[in-house]
Amino acid sequence: MAETTDRILATAVTARWRYTGKDSRDGIDFDTRFSGVRTTLLETFATTHSLALQQSLYAMGEAVLERYPEIAEIRMSMPNKHHNLADLSAYGLENTPDGGAVVYHADDRPYGLIEGSVQRDDVPPAEVAWQGTPGFC
Repeated sequence: MAETTDRILATAVTARWRYTGKDSRDGIDFDTRFSGVRTTLLETFATTHSLALQQSLYAMGEAVLERYPEIAEIRMSMPNKHHNLADLSAYGLENTPDGGAVVYHADDRPYGLIEGSVQRDDVPPAEVAWQGTPGFC
């Protein structure tokens, strides 16, 4: 895909996180925590001027760790869903971003799968925590 500065950024986020330890989970209302983490991810995605999906992923993970000190690590899987300019030449129309109204279509070709994790520096890795989640990061 050619380099551009006006590409649509579209994805579907799958996120999983682990807590710092057993004591950090005591007294947590997990429904409320899920809602809070989800809101943090959505707000950060919506307000980050991102030049790449990887940049968005990192900013989202960092925001969750800043807001919730009991979360040790968050892992996300985000497919990069491409949207391209529709070819309107069959209708005698030009479809260019500088021409005003623009029509895009969701591409059905394979797309990149961006996966990554953001972890606190002071918390040891715990790969065993992810063993029950096959095919995820």
